[in-house]
Amino acid sequence: QTAGYQVDLCNMKDEQPPPVEAYQLLGIGSPVYYYRPPFNVTDYVKSLPSLNGLPAFVFMLHGTYRFDAGTAIRRILSHKGALEVGCFHCRGADLFVGYLKEGYLFSSGHPTTDELAHAEAFGGSVAAHVAGRQYIRPEDDRPPSMIYRLERFLTGRWLAKHIYSRLFRLDAKKCDACGLCVELCPTGNITQREGRRLVWGRNCLLCLTCELKCPKEAILSPASWSVLRPFMIYNVRSASRDPSIDYARVIYSHGSIRQA
Repeated sequence: QTAGYQVDLCNMKDEQPPPVEAYQLLGIGSPVYYYRPPFNVTDYVKSLPSLNGLPAFVFMLHGTYRFDAGTAIRRILSHKGALEVGCFHCRGADLFVGYLKEGYLFSSGHPTTDELAHAEAFGGSVAAHVAGRQYIRPEDDRPPSMIYRLERFLTGRWLAKHIYSRLFRLDAKKCDACGLCVELCPTGNITQREGRRLVWGRNCLLCLTCELKCPKEAILSPASWSVLRPFMIYNVRSASRDPSIDYARVIYSHGSIRQA
């Protein structure tokens, strides 16, 4: 916009993205879930028609480690025939409920003022590359190490669709049928039936917003299983010891976060 372009923003949670054929530039912005893009973002990019040299850029928001999540989107766009003109990564507060239950909010206070300024400068560079300035494609990001690859596998699409989506648990005595989880689910995967009964479908991203935001702590996701806690402890320990990652000690309770 600062370069004079008309920009249309589309949140996939709220609406279907418009056809790209009418546009001169495509930007894909995505969070990082389990060291990869969310399933719905990957599905959207894969569903695009041949882009025939359409300029495109990617920006990723991550709380701890992004690894090659952005590279995954860039490769699909390249396969579709897009012309890459930018790639940007930025930290954002990590609201993963598993870490919050351990008392850690990673990348708290992000994006910072400096990071937002860098994002604005990135937008200007994209406009310049579209106008003809030479673009040197950055190297691909490094893939995750073995333990994080295992975590990415264990949170993959097949397991999410056929296993985990069946294993969300609702405490009917705590639930007051407020409907907040239904409203906030980014894929509309939760339906409310027969008063307080909630049903999870097969289109779960494992974002765990339903458990995160429940004011009655009535929802228990597979991420809260005791068998998975060693992964949480490992991730928290690794990230908290990484000097490049800020964090705040917090208390998470009944859908709210406060400083410890």
